Formats: sequence, C-alpha cells, structure tokens
Amino acid sequence: MKLNDKILEHYNETLRVLVESKKIIPKIEKISKIIKEKIRKNKKVFVYGNGGSFADSSHFVGELIATYRKKKRRALPFCLLCSNTASLTAWSNDFNFDDFLVREFSSLNSKGDVLFLLSTSGGNIKRKQSINLIKLVKFAKRRGIFIISLLGKGGGVLKNYSNETIIVDSNKTGTIQEIHKIILHSICNYLDDCF
Repeated sequence: MKLNDKILEHYNETLRVLVESKKIIPKIEKISKIIKEKIRKNKKVFVYGNGGSFADSSHFVGELIATYRKKKRRALPFCLLCSNTASLTAWSNDFNFDDFLVREFSSLNSKGDVLFLLSTSGGNIKRKQSINLIKLVKFAKRRGIFIISLLGKGGGVLKNYSNETIIVDSNKTGTIQEIHKIILHSICNYLDDCF
C-alpha cells in the first residue's frame, strides 16, 4: 500500500465513523444537560483518560475553566485528575501506579460529583488495559459518583460501571480519539451558552 493510500484509508475511516456518529447527538445533548444540572447544584466534574485521552481530557478541562467560544463566561468547576506529577510519581514510585487515581480522587470528590472518563479501549482486565481506570470507576460507583464515559472498541469494562456512555463504533484508536474530540467540543459549545 502506498503512503498516500494509508492517509486516504485513515480519512475514509474517520469520515465513515463521523457520519455514523450523528445518531449519538441526542446522547451528547443528554450528557451536556446532566453536566449543566450538576454544575448548577455546585457539583464538580473530574476528567481523566490515559495517554492521548489524557491530552484530550486536559484540552477539554482547559476549554471549560478558561473559555471556549464565549469570552465572558464564568470558570466551570472541572478538574483534570493526575495533573500533579509530584503526587503521581511519588505514589507510583512508593506504591503502585494503578492505584494513584483512586488515591487522588478520594481526597477531592463529594457525593453527587461527576467523573468523566475517556478511554479508547474501555479497559480490559485480561489484557491489563486501563487497570487504573477500572479501579477508579469501581471506587467512584461505591461513592455515589455519577460516571460518564466516552469509549471505543465495544466499551470494555467501563461501560458496565458508567451511568452514561458513548461508544464510538471503531476499533482504530486514532479515529476513536478524533470522534471523542468532536463530542467534547460539542459539550463545550452547549455549556458555553448555559453559564
């Protein structure tokens, strides 16, 4: 396969999934409304994903604490988990990386808060994928946290613990992340006009 064929293959897959994902627009609206109501009740939204999903989580939180479209909107109560590298590296060095999210989240959350997770795999215990997310979601469920997950590849373990999920219909990590970004920006666009 020629190089430009590989590029075309990626574009075609992303376009296919994007067109098919229009059916999830009502779900995006539902999730956006839930977040709006939680914020109006003075709840916080904690966001996290591993790797590229961490980068997307950081971008999402940045848009909502700073601004997205609307320049005169108050900062919204979003928090990026795992952004304190001193805590992360200390705990991971002395104990276990897989447990750090639970450790950090346990110090910050209150009942009724929102945990917003991004994962292209959704976690898989046998393959040891996203074990830190699986531990976090189980902990959050016990604490009465409302869990929203943007997933791919069938949803993995996280779909079973989430109150609301959107599963992108693709097995390609890059395509899943690109659709996740569109979903995140759609939520930003909605929230911008609510506050």
